[in-house]
Amino acid sequence: MIDTILVAVDDSRAAFRAAEVAVELADRLDARLVVVSVVDGLLAGDLLPGGGTLTRAETAGMEHRQLDAVRAAQRHVAEIAARAGVEIDLLVSHGHVADALLDQARSVGAKLIVIGRVEPTGVRLTQRARTAEQVLEFSEIPVVVVPAPGR
Repeated sequence: MIDTILVAVDDSRAAFRAAEVAVELADRLDARLVVVSVVDGLLAGDLLPGGGTLTRAETAGMEHRQLDAVRAAQRHVAEIAARAGVEIDLLVSHGHVADALLDQARSVGAKLIVIGRVEPTGVRLTQRARTAEQVLEFSEIPVVVVPAPGR
């Protein structure tokens, strides 16, 4: 029985579509819905795609912007859930995205993970596509991969 669903949410259209599907599933199954967003934990000294490394100030600024985006994305999902009458739990994790999602799924006892799928174009989107692949590969529970709107 699926009594807890975890949905991964960032500020992408694919994630919002995944959240809509997760809300619908939670409503139909009368399941707990846990919304998880991950701040990907870049560190000073990390390599940039075009070369060079990040400074402490750059990583602090990036984390602040990521947290702002996470809060906005979670507010949006909370509104979707409220319209459907579905209660949610909001969690923010830090670290490698796929690992953090899988850790949270274990921690909350999720029986299903819902994640959005994006087309791998551009550096940021390629990372998001890789995250979905890693969650699929290493998850011990079923994963629903929701295509982006218009697919």
